[in-house]
Amino acid sequence: MSEKQVEMFPLCDDEGNFTGVLKERSAVHRDGDLHGGSHIWIMEKRDGRIRVLLQKRSDDKDSFPGCYDCSSAGHVDAGETFFSTAIRELFEELSIEAREDELEFLFKQRVAAENIFYGERFINNEVNFVYLLKKPVDIEKLTFQKEEIQGLCWKDADEILEVLKRQDAREAAGDKDVYAPGSFCIWTKEFEKVLGIVRSMTF
Repeated sequence: MSEKQVEMFPLCDDEGNFTGVLKERSAVHRDGDLHGGSHIWIMEKRDGRIRVLLQKRSDDKDSFPGCYDCSSAGHVDAGETFFSTAIRELFEELSIEAREDELEFLFKQRVAAENIFYGERFINNEVNFVYLLKKPVDIEKLTFQKEEIQGLCWKDADEILEVLKRQDAREAAGDKDVYAPGSFCIWTKEFEKVLGIVRSMTF
């Protein structure tokens, strides 16, 4: 088996403008450098409720192993834009080919967190561009990237929001196991904002 290729991340400023500096992935998360990422949400309305497609992260991931995450997400690699990253991640992770007009930019956000994984400090200091996929998805027809994902599922969006708020309270109280496998590694403010936008949309 060939050695895994080293990922290089372009560093950016607070607005998501790339500085021209490249740095290895592990060093970026060790040092807390500001870098870019794209989050893509897949949601649908059914019987008056909104449900969201979530992926369950592989147990081998370097962060949040075994946790439920947003529909698709990834870091911006060298030579990419936030939008091209979103298109690439949808295809690589979920085998979804999205046209430019099928992906709607929702908002930009700054996120920052520090956790311990496998005994090592993991700092995530990121500018995210958040998108919504605007086309129906049949989960049964998706082929997911098994190196990154161990499963896909639909979950009720309001129920997820309540779980996220409970997790936030546990984390604030000092619970060290809040991100154990089977929990959710989703930013509550991001999810709440996306859900608010989707409620007002017709699709």
